[in-house]
Amino acid sequence: EWPMHSLNLVMDTALLAAAKSTFQKYIVFSKAQISTPNVTVLGVLGADAASVLNTLFGFCPINLNQTQSNEQISITRVHGAHRWMILVPTETFEEVWAKLSAQAQIGTINDWRVAQIAAGESPVLAETSELYQPQELNFLNLQAISYNKGCYTGQEIIARLYFRGKLKQWAHRFSVNSRVLPTLNTTIYDETGHAQGHVVLAAQTNAQTVELLAIVRHEHSQNVFLGEEKHPLTLLELPYEVEVKV
Repeated sequence: EWPMHSLNLVMDTALLAAAKSTFQKYIVFSKAQISTPNVTVLGVLGADAASVLNTLFGFCPINLNQTQSNEQISITRVHGAHRWMILVPTETFEEVWAKLSAQAQIGTINDWRVAQIAAGESPVLAETSELYQPQELNFLNLQAISYNKGCYTGQEIIARLYFRGKLKQWAHRFSVNSRVLPTLNTTIYDETGHAQGHVVLAAQTNAQTVELLAIVRHEHSQNVFLGEEKHPLTLLELPYEVEVKV
């Protein structure tokens, strides 16, 4: 069963040790405890996903960022078209997996990345950790950051950028004709060869095409190129509009 008043933080496995070390500095001042539970994370996506989840488990949250749970499974509606994240305790995983795999096609991490890019969701991975401000990753548009809750490392800088600064670069969505997936932090160049941004997420949409999220200076986003090969990038729409204070 899920512990009472528990908060589950899902992250890239490679960030786990550093995150626990950071949280431990602050958790000693509270009555909370930190642990790494035996939980498996699954992603479910597709037009029929809600119907399948309702049929198999009797519930499925519809509102963005809403979570519903029972003793067997926890389901959260995440950004993007028809996309849910599921947490399953180890003792119920085999049963849940058997139900899901009988009703749905088993996908790959690339399928999930394609959906994240379409949703404009920039996860913090080991390769991009501590390199960008939350606003540059469009976290404000994902309701993933608050300016009036609690205290945290870097809060003053983050708040100052929001209240006094002007956001000049943020995660844009692009496509590029390529058979090779670019590595994270690959440089984005303008037509004069100057660096104007970096890749934060990439996925292969087919054998010839890659989609990516890249933090790019907005004034150059219509005319930029990928990597040393200077592959031209095509700017795609995001499902939200990034607000820029003048």
